[in-house]
Amino acid sequence: MAGAGWFVLFLIMKPGIPDTGMVIRLEGENAVIRMKSDGACWKCGVAAAGLCTGALAKVLTVRNSRQARVGDSVKIGLVQGVQYRGYLLAYVVPSAALVLGAVAGHFLGTYLSFPPMDIIAGFFSLVVVSFFSFRQLKRLDSSSQIEIVSVLFDPWNPGSRSPDEETIPDYVNSNS
Repeated sequence: MAGAGWFVLFLIMKPGIPDTGMVIRLEGENAVIRMKSDGACWKCGVAAAGLCTGALAKVLTVRNSRQARVGDSVKIGLVQGVQYRGYLLAYVVPSAALVLGAVAGHFLGTYLSFPPMDIIAGFFSLVVVSFFSFRQLKRLDSSSQIEIVSVLFDPWNPGSRSPDEETIPDYVNSNS
């Protein structure tokens, strides 16, 4: 039954917002991407208010895990495993520490005849575990990189389409 809970948790999490752009240069294992100006970052409230510098980045260097070539239209984003580890470190681990600390504090408070020990132990465990969890989260953030999730269009091989790309009907193309 515990496995079903994790599945539901990961099912309801907000997915990463992938963005699209075009490969303009290759640098070893990385690709330099010119982002489209109507990307998901511009739709964010923080970017619209001018508080985020990510919206200003028109050119990004990302890991080229799909071997995209210059001129390819690509979708970029975080690897889902990194995203799940981030959610786990930011939300699940501190919440579990609060509950387990409160339960341990309840038993310790009963043993010591000091009822408020459950609140003290729960809060203390939340603060301590959150400190270490957020340090790990910062380390994960500094070691993870945005990468190419899929190649949407390859001008060198026009017949190739990624499985998640929608096909435009021929009658739409003929009217353009």
